Amino acid sequence: MSHNPADLEAFRRAVGKVSLPQFSPCPQAGVRVVALEGPNGAGKTTLGRRLSELLGAPFWLGTDEAWFSKPFKSRMIREADWFTSAMFFLSGCFEQMRLLRNRPEPLIILDRCLWSTLAVHAALEEQRLARLVEMLQPIASQIQVPHLTLVLEASFATCQGRIGKKEGEARALDELTASEQFHQREREFYRWLASRISPVEFLEVDRDTPEQLTPKASELIRRHGC
Repeated sequence: MSHNPADLEAFRRAVGKVSLPQFSPCPQAGVRVVALEGPNGAGKTTLGRRLSELLGAPFWLGTDEAWFSKPFKSRMIREADWFTSAMFFLSGCFEQMRLLRNRPEPLIILDRCLWSTLAVHAALEEQRLARLVEMLQPIASQIQVPHLTLVLEASFATCQGRIGKKEGEARALDELTASEQFHQREREFYRWLASRISPVEFLEVDRDTPEQLTPKASELIRRHGC
């Protein structure tokens, strides 16, 4: 389904009414966490691995690995009610951040974090964002978010080309949300996020190779003291 300007404007108005709760302040001492965000096919995993090598920082999934049993993950994405799926993946993100708090490394790169779950559900139906934020409100003070979020911005065509090169279940799951309307709404979510929480940085990835993007991302990380 193609997007249209009226739909996008209605989406902006809807999410613009939502305010994020006050999450736990990021500690100034200890490990620093940088999360890579953006649409499926933007190149988060590729960039994350290159940054890990360049900066000597571990590269972790944003959701604890125990949550990624293939049959269960597929069920949570394909079959579960939307709020069950959202709570499942959010809980995995919260657990991952808990595990990272006492890591000895000064820096960790994450492939996605809790923002991805909010982005997906907002893009599918904008009213879901307000409902999820409302559910998080009572526990927000116990939820730690990344020190820095790097959002990879890629065109729909670029993402589709990269998704097309994947195989099996990974490709099938990415194709579930492979519409231009979803892509544009997801992009708008991250722009909304940047207006609500700091710091969020954007990297346009269509024109650059991974080799060119890696030093740019590294410089942004260093600039924010991570």
